[in-house]
Amino acid sequence: MRLRCSSLQSCSRERLAEELTRPVLLCRIAWPLLTFTPVDPAVLAGRWAFRPYVFALRLAGRVPLGEHTIVPQPPRSGAEVWHDAGHSDLVHVWDHRIELTDVHGMTRYTDLVEVRAGVLTPVAWAFAQVFYRHRQRRLNRLVAAGLLERAQN
Repeated sequence: MRLRCSSLQSCSRERLAEELTRPVLLCRIAWPLLTFTPVDPAVLAGRWAFRPYVFALRLAGRVPLGEHTIVPQPPRSGAEVWHDAGHSDLVHVWDHRIELTDVHGMTRYTDLVEVRAGVLTPVAWAFAQVFYRHRQRRLNRLVAAGLLERAQN
């Protein structure tokens, strides 16, 4: 099943694309709904590389959901700035792409996600609907507070 979720962010496309290269942003915008604890590598570098990353995943920081592997891939188009061909113990395909487009001085941020989890696919898809809206709200708050701008200094 697929989902598409978009929001407008009040920062430049370039600034947002730069921040999306940092693993710490994933942890900040997923919290508190999901927590990602690095397993392999145990310590995250400052920027994503094109290699698999294994995380222990917890719902609300408490309920273990097994391991989730993020597999960054090179973007395929001009608008695409992120592609994760991920998977987890529960979800066999968690393919996540992020597209950024300029819209009148703002940036349209779009999550495009495909989830496949066998009989659990409808549950995984419903959770993804909640999760990606949560992420976009958290990102919007960081942008509105100017935290992405301060992060580059």
